[in-house]
Amino acid sequence: MSNSRRGVRVTAKSVFEVDRSRLGIGTFSRPLLDNETRSFKKAWEMEALPGFEDFQLDAKRVSFMTRPESVTEAWREIDRVLAGATEDARKAS
Repeated sequence: MSNSRRGVRVTAKSVFEVDRSRLGIGTFSRPLLDNETRSFKKAWEMEALPGFEDFQLDAKRVSFMTRPESVTEAWREIDRVLAGATEDARKAS
């Protein structure tokens, strides 16, 4: 199965305390393709959870700042948006 057909998921997650917030950093199972990255960013801008102070995405990782109580929900939301972005990118190919 080619990289473009294989689903992407967050395989490594780290969370660090920063002041009164949490910095989460996740590494993808494979680099995102350009169209997956664009699709993810677009979906995230439209559906981001409240409480995110900062969010960054590149081909190999995702990072975010949020409140301590929102970390678990943030990972679930990232997984959901990532799955949708990957599927949308596949359909567009």
